[in-house]
Amino acid sequence: MEKEQDINFSHFKGNLTRKPILKGNEKKYAILNVACNRPYTNEKGKTVADFISLKVWKDPEKLVNELDKGQKVDIEAHTKTGSYTNDKGEKVYTTDLVVDKIEYTLEKEKDNQEKTEELEK
Repeated sequence: MEKEQDINFSHFKGNLTRKPILKGNEKKYAILNVACNRPYTNEKGKTVADFISLKVWKDPEKLVNELDKGQKVDIEAHTKTGSYTNDKGEKVYTTDLVVDKIEYTLEKEKDNQEKTEELEK
């Protein structure tokens, strides 16, 4: 019997809630915030959305320049956990969603060309 392989994969499709933010000192990264609608409505008939924050490490400046609030994105990501010691000497645990692949449309171009970015893990 073949051993089952573990999977660390997330898929998000939605609209950016704001222009991506460039962060970091020596190693730059971008923060994307995406509103993703759930596939159902609540008891009042309203669509329910989740607001997902993701990190982009590959070419963050390019994405900050090309993406804007309201733009549709299709993102594949993985979860990364870590820890650090804060100023008080306490250990803080982190969980980040890191973008591996992003697809988006450059609205400004005449032919509405779809753009796909393969990002390194």
